[in-house]
Amino acid sequence: MDLEKKRKKMLCKGRGKGEGKVEVESSFSICDLPDAILQLIISSLPTKEAIRTSILSKRWEHLWRDISKIELEEGELEERRQFMHFVTRLLVTCNCSSVKKFSLSCIVGEDANLVNEWLSGFINPKIEELSLQFEEIPEPLVFPDQLFTCATLTEFKLDMQHVLKLPSSVHFRCLRTLTLSNIIFSDTYSTQRLFSGCPALEDLSLIDCNLKNVEVFCIYSPLLRRIYIRENEDDMLDEDDDDDTGGLNVTNSCKVLIVGTNLKSFAYHGDCMNEYFLVHSTLVIDASIQVQVPPECYWDRDNTWEIDSGNFTFRLLKMLPNVEKLSMSETSIMALSRTTSLLGQLPLFCNLAELVLDPLSSIELSYAALLTLLRNSPCLQVIEFQGGLSLAKGDANCVFDPLPVCFSTTLKMIEINGITGKKDELFAIKILLQAASVLDKLRISCYWFSFDLDDRRIGLKRTKELCKQILKYPKRSMDCEIEFEYS
Repeated sequence: MDLEKKRKKMLCKGRGKGEGKVEVESSFSICDLPDAILQLIISSLPTKEAIRTSILSKRWEHLWRDISKIELEEGELEERRQFMHFVTRLLVTCNCSSVKKFSLSCIVGEDANLVNEWLSGFINPKIEELSLQFEEIPEPLVFPDQLFTCATLTEFKLDMQHVLKLPSSVHFRCLRTLTLSNIIFSDTYSTQRLFSGCPALEDLSLIDCNLKNVEVFCIYSPLLRRIYIRENEDDMLDEDDDDDTGGLNVTNSCKVLIVGTNLKSFAYHGDCMNEYFLVHSTLVIDASIQVQVPPECYWDRDNTWEIDSGNFTFRLLKMLPNVEKLSMSETSIMALSRTTSLLGQLPLFCNLAELVLDPLSSIELSYAALLTLLRNSPCLQVIEFQGGLSLAKGDANCVFDPLPVCFSTTLKMIEINGITGKKDELFAIKILLQAASVLDKLRISCYWFSFDLDDRRIGLKRTKELCKQILKYPKRSMDCEIEFEYS
């Protein structure tokens, strides 16, 4: 009996006169599904669970071998030999040509040859999504050449602190998402070859990659919509130069040209190690500039570092005149404030509607760069102080002189997170309430543990007292609602 007949086979029984109740009984079960559907279901399971379905029945014994998704992650060190044996057996028993999504995370160590065999076996010409994460790599891994010309690959994530060896031909025809972490690029030519071979790229992330051997390269894709760059010198090795071991010399600065005629989102988090230039950047509407303090300057913020970081922040802001949402770190604002000669050259951000400030530290409301941003953003609607804010009484006279236009025309919401009740913090809140004449809502978040108390009950009491105190502050906007969130 075919599947359609089985679906129609039902027993309908009436229960009593006039009750109108029908009992339906069906003989259909999951085993009646065709193999192709069952393999899709099995592929949605974790890999080990998918293999265990082979014990269900004779029919299920071999179904798992054609699964389309394989995820492999090494566990505890004492289970390493077991993991290596499992992956090797899996490579032999499953049908690798059916795999469309493959993920592997492991320590390479002394087993580089074995890992190379896995890469050659599991990465087939029809792979669609690939995620690879490797640690402790003593020698270059060998990726199959077919990977770099794969016509079906749409998402590629590679995380390894080692040189990326590229073949002579690189062409990811359909690659839309590329995430590279800790990669060491060997030279300018091969780096350019990689990014030129991604014509369909939409989403690019470069996380702690080492560009010490690269002078300049261009990232160009007509479809590129989002780019995220993170570079932290503290995360890189401090050893002698050695391309094969990953030793770094981060004194060389690379120039990166980003050409995206469809670019909408740009994010930079780091300590200004390289230079970035945005072409057609007027299309960017969502941007994040999170400049951080380099590790060698953390305890000694010399004037040279501050000026260099301020210049870096200024150059990025100049390339983002049409941004609608902007996130900035406290360090970015502080460093930019030191470059007083450049503040007058900042553009007007006529489309900026939301300004988000550092979630990790409090912002001084008197920072010259912050005040300039507010005055250059006539249509600003929302400000978020995610790490709190402060203002000394001595700075009150000049902080809003002149008053930013948005405070009397468009600023509808201010959000302040993580307040602790310090005098400078409460004074800043009082000044904001007195300055914003069209404000609809002031949302304040505070947490009992912020008071450095071990007793939650006492902390909550202090929090509620703080809220009552703020409610008594005079407001220039009579329609302003003050909303508290505390826990």
